[in-house]
Amino acid sequence: MARKVKDFEYKRVDIAGACEYLEKATARVKAAKSAQEIADIRAEVNRKSIEWQTMSALAYIRHSINVNDKFYSDEQDYYDENLPALSAKSTAFTKALVESKYIDELGKIINPIIIDNAKARVRIMDERIVDDCVEENKLTTEYNKLLAKLVFDVDGKGYTLEEVRGMAKSADRDVRKKAFAAIGNTLAGVSDKLDGYYDKLVKVRTRKAKKMGFDNFVEMGDLAIGHIGYGRKEIAVFRESVLRDVVPTLSRLKAELAKRLGIDGIHLYDNDNYIAGGNIDPEGTAKDLFAAAQAMYDEMNPELGTFFREMCEAEAIDYESRNGKESGGYAEMIFGYGQPFIFANFNGTMDDVGVLTHELGHAFAFRRAVANDIDIDLFVGGMETAETHSMGMEALCNKFNDKFYGARAKEATYQQIFDAFNFLSYGVIVDYFQELVYTKPEMTPAERKALWLELEHEFRPYVDMSDIPYIDIGGRWQYQHHIYDNPFYYIDYCLSTCLALQFGELAATDYADALDRYLKLVNKGGTKNIDDLAHEAGFMSPFDKNALKTLSAEVEKHILSLE
Repeated sequence: MARKVKDFEYKRVDIAGACEYLEKATARVKAAKSAQEIADIRAEVNRKSIEWQTMSALAYIRHSINVNDKFYSDEQDYYDENLPALSAKSTAFTKALVESKYIDELGKIINPIIIDNAKARVRIMDERIVDDCVEENKLTTEYNKLLAKLVFDVDGKGYTLEEVRGMAKSADRDVRKKAFAAIGNTLAGVSDKLDGYYDKLVKVRTRKAKKMGFDNFVEMGDLAIGHIGYGRKEIAVFRESVLRDVVPTLSRLKAELAKRLGIDGIHLYDNDNYIAGGNIDPEGTAKDLFAAAQAMYDEMNPELGTFFREMCEAEAIDYESRNGKESGGYAEMIFGYGQPFIFANFNGTMDDVGVLTHELGHAFAFRRAVANDIDIDLFVGGMETAETHSMGMEALCNKFNDKFYGARAKEATYQQIFDAFNFLSYGVIVDYFQELVYTKPEMTPAERKALWLELEHEFRPYVDMSDIPYIDIGGRWQYQHHIYDNPFYYIDYCLSTCLALQFGELAATDYADALDRYLKLVNKGGTKNIDDLAHEAGFMSPFDKNALKTLSAEVEKHILSLE
């Protein structure tokens, strides 16, 4: 029987002691006589880093599960306050490594991507911005606490954000509209705080970037999130491809969908609805969904079946939505215990199946990276690679939709593919919005909302938001926590969706081949960049010329065939 996550021992990291350790390790690197000696010191530091990460991850997990737990709330405050100092010492160690005269030889001992990542880290962190990082951490924590404590009123009853987002996908159009109205009205009531948190975050991140020698936070943000080997130029090419190839395809599909649904057009509360009579929700209780997932993974692949069973035995999937629990979902690796953990909020919709597939994809990739002894600085790769693991898993699970949706499995597959394709236009809005905001940090809150609406009209011209309070003035982005917490992360979802859709298209014709390619890609973790991983899997890279043109045509044909 697997050891349960709730029983894992927690002990606060002595960050002052950790900083002292890193200072000594840095001195040892500077005095090293060979590349191998540096590699050995680095391996020792990585083992220590795993100890520190384990405890900070446990504190983060337990705080996010219940923001009202004073002990772990205080622990999270401690890490918000002190981890930036440790990060600065870690960067000093990394700087000594990349400035060593043995750096070229070191690149022959360890994966060169590690060196590229190290050079990026040196550019984005040092002692000068520690206080700014502390302020940034506190602001994001306060923002998440605010969202976790908000109560959204629908017909006189209060709901959490995750619960009301579930209602926003109801089969009943009136319920969906009420849910979005509740979101808009509640956000409007705290708009001063939401605007204030983001305004301060933009300013502190801009200040960090200036201190580190950047013109603005855009390039620094890309490097911080792990965009190595590509940047704004490549992202712009991808974004233009979405605008040129995906948006017209979506506009056609949405126009036809509106006719089939018998509505005058696609309003915001219709945009995630794909089926006449309302979207398909999975059958049964949460317990039933877990049983279905277990049966699916057992049938899909023995290793996946065993892994899911171990996750359940360890109680490593917290799925209930409750007051005081943060919104959203994530997968975290507790390195010291070799245990992945999934945080989620079930809401009774297809999103719940998404948790058991998307986040399980992340968690499985974590476990494989550990099993394959992939260097911690590579692990599962950049965010675009990690999200390919999760979104690719979602696509592969469509084959088993009968276990979750019974006789409506085909409709569920249609819904999942259409939803994934539909995401691309929204995802690039999130990324482009941030690029423009950080390029012009002096924007006022009203100007940021106006900018959001402008991008909505450009990339989602088929969506009408005019009848939802607060959202109609551009407030939609303020409950997209990535914009506050993880700037420039969202484009990674888009890049990985490009690959996941290709996995899905192959799976529809040759499932065994698709699964084999997926498992091989996962086993490589972050040892190669996204271009190489895509091409080695026999797929187009998101940055390949006409990748989205070809894919859009294939996906449109598939969606229409399922209709």
